[in-house]
Amino acid sequence: MVALHYRTFGDMSAPALLLIHPMGTDARLWEGVVDELREDFFCIAPDLQAAGQSPMPDAPVTAEGHVTDLIELAVHLKLDRFAIAGCALGGMVGAILAADHPERVTGLVMTNPGLRNLPEVKEMLRQRTVEVIDKGMDVLLPAATEKSFHNQPRDARYDTFTERYRAIDPKAYASSVLGFLDIDIEPFLARISCPVLLIPGGQDVLMPPEAAATIAKALADARIVPFEEAAHFIPYQAPARLAAEIRSFLPH
Repeated sequence: MVALHYRTFGDMSAPALLLIHPMGTDARLWEGVVDELREDFFCIAPDLQAAGQSPMPDAPVTAEGHVTDLIELAVHLKLDRFAIAGCALGGMVGAILAADHPERVTGLVMTNPGLRNLPEVKEMLRQRTVEVIDKGMDVLLPAATEKSFHNQPRDARYDTFTERYRAIDPKAYASSVLGFLDIDIEPFLARISCPVLLIPGGQDVLMPPEAAATIAKALADARIVPFEEAAHFIPYQAPARLAAEIRSFLPH
């Protein structure tokens, strides 16, 4: 068993909500959302392997490997049933978890949802890992932050995100990228039985909002609530609005 680093917020007797961060971030992405939801939910915010304070794996971890880690965390915390909120690739991990463990998952919120990495994106990501290992995280800046914050304010939140991104271990970042290269959630969608809330960002140039409609068509119970003003990291860029949508969507 891999011992993921995690933090919990709220009362364990409240409905459990597992928060899954995207690639290039860690559990701190959810800080603003947790501040809004901790009175109504028992929030669990783990760092995935190769992120934050969790272990660096010997080999890149696939989405299915992250699902195994998260189920082991749920067992450790004695969580029989829980909802999931995941951002971008974190939401895609959440979708696979919901498909593979329908007896556990009560609801799924996917912000910045996507289906898979397109071939041209895969090649770009492969090249990025080479550059990062050779030159460090600064080689990706400021372009990486600017794309994630497309049409967003260049304020203290932007600066904090940039500094956290710069501080990532290049080898850990490369491991995360390589683990997610071949992710594809389309084969899993038909097996998701819980209600799903899809929240695309209208300014998201990395996970275009059109993907939400494609995903919704393959699901038994889904609705879409676009955040037209938000870009690629909705939990970080619009935490209060996201928390309100989660609170409305999930029983508590």
